[in-house]
Amino acid sequence: MNNVVLVGFMGSGKTTVGRALADQTRRSFIDLDEEIATDAGRSISEIFADEGEAGFRERESRGLERALRRDDAIIAAGGGAPLRDENWREMRSGNCVVALTAEPAELARRLNRPKGRPLLQPDIPSAIAALLPTRMARYLEADLAFSTDGKPAAEISRHIDARLPRGGLHRISIDVPGAAHEVTVGFHLTNLAAQALRRLAASRPIMVVSDSVGAGRHIDPLIEALKSAGVSAAVHLVPAGEAAKELGVLSTIYGALADDGIDREGVLVSLGGGCVGDVAGFAAATWMRGIRYVQMPTTLLAMVDSSIGGKTAINLPAGKNLAGAVHQPVAIFSDLEYLETLADAEFRSALAEITKVALVADRSFVDWLSVNLVALLGRDKPAMLEAVRWAVAIKAGVVSRDPHETGERAILNYGHTVGHALERAAGFGRLRHGEAVAWGMEVAGRLSLSSGAGTSEAVRTQHALLQRAGLLANRPEVKRADLWQALRHDKKSQAGALRFVLLREIGRADYGCEVDPNLVWDTLAKVLSL
Repeated sequence: MNNVVLVGFMGSGKTTVGRALADQTRRSFIDLDEEIATDAGRSISEIFADEGEAGFRERESRGLERALRRDDAIIAAGGGAPLRDENWREMRSGNCVVALTAEPAELARRLNRPKGRPLLQPDIPSAIAALLPTRMARYLEADLAFSTDGKPAAEISRHIDARLPRGGLHRISIDVPGAAHEVTVGFHLTNLAAQALRRLAASRPIMVVSDSVGAGRHIDPLIEALKSAGVSAAVHLVPAGEAAKELGVLSTIYGALADDGIDREGVLVSLGGGCVGDVAGFAAATWMRGIRYVQMPTTLLAMVDSSIGGKTAINLPAGKNLAGAVHQPVAIFSDLEYLETLADAEFRSALAEITKVALVADRSFVDWLSVNLVALLGRDKPAMLEAVRWAVAIKAGVVSRDPHETGERAILNYGHTVGHALERAAGFGRLRHGEAVAWGMEVAGRLSLSSGAGTSEAVRTQHALLQRAGLLANRPEVKRADLWQALRHDKKSQAGALRFVLLREIGRADYGCEVDPNLVWDTLAKVLSL
């Protein structure tokens, strides 16, 4: 895992650049063709002669599987290896795939003595013309792509190293019917996102929507990476926080989309926290009846929660997120480098959502959090990577099974009935979402126990995790009448009845549970000291 896999046509420079990159990064180097020949005790030409291309491809797949078991290696794959879908999936699983390209004339010049390359016989230019177009389509699906025309290997390797992800890479699939996409989690992902946007846009216009926080820290590196990838993008800024989720702000996004010529083939990029993602996603869902958009969350809360699942919305005076749509992004890039500058209170707030998803779905994750919470609070990089990967994987699985929240997905609302009511009663933007959800979880946990649905172990474990994370230090200051009115406006209420997600045990929750209003009120009074 965490290997760099070089792909490209014969003669593109995989071996030469691969050795230079291995030297520069102090990693081991594996030439897949050399490994295959050594394992077979025969040259590549002899394998083709004895077993045909089909036999060679089987050996190639087995050799690739062995090579990918290594850690932190530079692997030069054969030119045809990526064409097998199973090989491609293995290459991309936890590894960064880098394509090396060269013009056909340059390839022909480099391959003028095609010893050991049976697929180039008998005429090199004709063979290149026949093979390259099909292969190039797959090569350009790589995470990064570099031309090797007229450049020394050392220079190319330096460019590659500067753009590689750092410290591990995870890809989590969200298999929504008709809108399957992928979440990429790691450090230093800006260049991977730029390459993906180059593929998506295909010369069509791009708009990046961000806020004042993103403008100050994150936009310039993204725009620079896009330029390096040959992509230009317009930028539109919205207010920070909940102020972004207003009808008037949405209207300004529509105006910018019109002014910059973003049509139905265009791409919108959300670069920011959850509020930016909500309003930008809603704009994408409704502009010209829906355009593609990419989520680039910059806060921990957005990475583990709001960027996943396609929920987009704005607030109305009557309630939070009342006007919205489900519109899946085409890709999500969660770059943990953004968290280095995230305020401590914002980081801690997100731990409520991480704790929530663990409690309702995965006891093993709860156990991991109990052991690793201190490291996570200290922003230990491996701990952050594992926590985000795990939380994203759980939510991705739930969303894949229930994209429109007609059933199981409702468990992800644990703590949110009271949490959203607290946010509204306090005034949108005055109480952090994670802090509100933490207190909502405390109420829901007590309700689970009082109604006979839950276990004391689950409630104790939840309380301990939230308390250790510093999320229960200050009770929200709200008026009881305002809170009760906000609860009655909750989207999950049905026919005036209050419905909650209740925690049955660690790792299992039930949704749509109607609870006696008197019990709800008594629990609110006790937990929140109302």
